[in-house]
Parts: sequence; C-alpha cells; structure tokens
Amino acid sequence: MKIRFRGGAIAAALLLSVVAACGGGGGESGDSDRALRVAAVSDASSLDPIRGNAGTDHVLIYPLYDTLISYDKGLEAQPGLAESWEQKSPTELTLKLREGVKFHDGEPFNAEAVVYNFERAKGEGSNIQADLASVDSVTADDEYTVTYKLNGPDASLLLVLADRAGMMVSPKAAEAAGGDLSTKPVGAGGWEFVEWKRGSVIKVKRYADYWDKDAERVSAINFNIIPDPKTRVTSLRSGQQDVVMDVSPSDADGLEKASNVAVSDTPRVNVNQVYLNRDSEELGDPQVRKALSLAIDREALLKSAYFGRGSVANGALPSDYWAAPPESVKSEFNPDEAKKLLSAAGESDLTFDMIVNADSATVRVAEILKEQWSDVGVTVNIKPLEIVQGTSDYFNDRKSPAYLSQWTGRPDPAMTYRLLFSADGYFNTSDQWTPGLEKALEKADVSTEPAERKPGLDEAAEAVFADTSFFPLVFGNSIVGLSEDVDGFEGNLLGKPKFIGVTLG
Repeated sequence: MKIRFRGGAIAAALLLSVVAACGGGGGESGDSDRALRVAAVSDASSLDPIRGNAGTDHVLIYPLYDTLISYDKGLEAQPGLAESWEQKSPTELTLKLREGVKFHDGEPFNAEAVVYNFERAKGEGSNIQADLASVDSVTADDEYTVTYKLNGPDASLLLVLADRAGMMVSPKAAEAAGGDLSTKPVGAGGWEFVEWKRGSVIKVKRYADYWDKDAERVSAINFNIIPDPKTRVTSLRSGQQDVVMDVSPSDADGLEKASNVAVSDTPRVNVNQVYLNRDSEELGDPQVRKALSLAIDREALLKSAYFGRGSVANGALPSDYWAAPPESVKSEFNPDEAKKLLSAAGESDLTFDMIVNADSATVRVAEILKEQWSDVGVTVNIKPLEIVQGTSDYFNDRKSPAYLSQWTGRPDPAMTYRLLFSADGYFNTSDQWTPGLEKALEKADVSTEPAERKPGLDEAAEAVFADTSFFPLVFGNSIVGLSEDVDGFEGNLLGKPKFIGVTLG
C-alpha cells in the first residue's frame, strides 16, 4: 500500500502506526472522544446484510457485523467469529466458534445463531441465496461447533462466509423486527447502531462488550453520505472529514500535494464495468455485445477518465491477482471489426438506454463511451441516477438493458463469477447461466488449493469472454484520503476497510 503525507506529519504518523502494529495501546486508548468522520460514496441500500443490493454497503455495515470468516489485505482467509475450521470432506465444512461473543442486544452468539442465520439467508426476502446455493444444511454439533453440509464441492464457501453470508445478526432482534433488520441492525461487530438519517449520515458507537478487547477502535464512526467526489475531497481538506472514500483519480494528484493530508493508493479487485441484460431485445445477441466491446478504447479510457491510476480490465479479475484470466482473455479495440459485426447482426443503427451512477466521475466515463460507440453508429441514452436508485431500477425493476457502475469484488473469485453470471446470481438480470460457466466452476471446486482451482477459473473467464456477458472497463485503484489525525488505516484488495485498528491521534 502506498500512503503519502506532505510535511513533517509523516514521521509522527509512521511512529504511531508502528506502535499500533506492535500491540501498543488497547481497545480503549489512543483515541479521542469524538467520532471518526468518514465521507462515504453512497447511502446504504439496507442495513440488513441479506437484504442489501449494493457493493458500497459493505464499508457501512462491516462495523456492525463481524463475519464468521475474516480475511487479510491480500484476501487470505483468517479467523473471525469462527476461530478455526476443518474441511472434513469436499462436502463438509466444520467451524469452531468463539466462545463468549455477544450480540449488541446482549444475546449470546452460538451454533444455534449460526443455523438461524443460514436459514434466514436461504429464505424469502434474501438477496444472497446464490451465495449459499451449494449448502444443503447447517447443523449445530454442539454449542460452539457447526457443520455446513454441501450438495457438491464448493471451494469458495470459506470466503463466502467472509461476506454477507457470514455477517451474523441476533436471532432475537431479527424476530422482533419481523425478519427485516434494514433499519434496526443488531450484529456482533465492534460498533453498534445509533442512527440512520437517509441520504445524510449513519452513526455507530463502540460496542463495550465486543469480544476482541485488544482491538483498537475509535469511540464512534459517523458515515457522512457525500456522493459528489469533489465535495468529499473539499470536506477533507477543510477539516470536516477524517477519511474520504473513493477519491476521484482527477483529484488525487492535488490531494497528495495538500498539507496535513495523506493519500492511500492501492490496487483492488474492483472493476468499473457495464452490466448487461443478455435477455434484453437490444443486447440479447452476443454478436452485438462483442461489437460494442470492440468499440471501447480502454487504454484511452484509463488515461482520460482514470488519469492512469489503475489498469485496463480484460475480465472480471485483475491481471496481478492469483485468479487472473488467462492470456486468451484480452479486451481488444477494433472499431472496424465492430462495424462489421453490427452490420452482420442487422444492427447498424442500434440505440439503447444505459443507467449510470450520477457522480461526475462515472458520468464522464459514460460520455466517453457514448462518443466511442457513436463512432461505430451506435446511440446510447445516458440515464444518470443516484447509486441506490440506479441499482434498484436495474437489478430489481429491469428498467434498462445496461448499467454503468462498478463490481466491488468479493473475497473469493468464484463468488464473482456466480453472482454476476449464474442463473441465480442477483447481479445477473439475464437470469441465465453464461454458456459453459457452470461446468467451469465445477472444475474450480475440486480443491481449496489455488493452483488446483486455477484451470477451472481460467475456463470460467474464457466462457464469460466468449459470450461477452459484460463490458469490463478499468480496474481503478482504491484511493482513500486521510487526515493527519488518522492512524492505523490499512487498505485491502477489496477496497473495503473495516476500520478495526484505526484510531484518531
């Protein structure tokens, strides 16, 4: 990770970071009484982990919900609410749970709570059923041991439990809320819920009975919803915010030169992309989708819209990731071939609508795409919408054949393929498997070892590429702005910090 401070503040900041890394301080020390002020890109779609539909939710709800499995900055599985695990067979995963953990309502966390959360995630109203499609049942072997029984091998399950499916809610609170914790979240994370003013702020405070007593935690976090990227940066420079998520690449250079401010600039698996409804009239023909992809000059897009901070996307996963697509998966720019394919498909004057996240940076990308597609005779109608509205209109109501947004990534690569391109994947508005993908993922499930999974994941990438199931554009870096008061911040490949370990100097 690259963090740059300007001025002499860097020495003090590095010293405090080293002290924290060496175990200096405790969960209640090294921390001012005021809240950590975080400028977030978007409001939450829901504070209930099974009901949300936006990848930007994670930063807002990780403080509330600890997961069964955690991960390090490189996305390697780490203990979470489960202190250990054992793969007894390809279709059995046993977790040993931590003892003495309590939910925010004081209820005990135990095996029965895990079983309840599994059944809830598989039930009506859940958006994460596809995450657990391989699991037939979860049994409580004793008070602190559970076994996941699968209908077939699923090497991704461990890290599935580091995402929404592993976020544990209080069964008592869920029942009292009629099964919907969207506005009354009760988890077992380091902070508990205080207030949600929609479109404005989400407030949480430090949970006194949190199981990890040694964890450094600020006394409170205020997630201030500021969709406009320039406003977020201005609020950091003026001292109104402590952490600014998703700094626009166009603002990063200036922020790096500002005094009393740091910039964390790290690679991530987040891909800027165009989601496609392959069942739509406009984009149902794979030949048309291939043509539109060939008309995109991704190198120009990276340079002009992302200021070179990132890399061109050939598939759903970046080239420096262990599960990266093979060399056969290569995004090309060939407008002449695009015109030929459109003509052969009888779509020389194609017109379609595209929902676009309404922030200025994404709208700029949309305008560049509009211009590039117009060069091959295609007209796109840009429909800017705020993120929560955009995701609802596209994924729930299917109001457009295309959506320019991001895929914020998941802890395991197979999750990305299943959620985006399987018949049951929430983010697949086509409701159909990408041809060849299902068999490819079966091959990737033969083992939990990355080297043995890679051939199947390569085939998955090739299947998605052959079908042009989406338009990958650019892997933009995770750029986060930090005030000089913030210590202990660490990025990860998901670009979704959990704020454990962060303090205010």
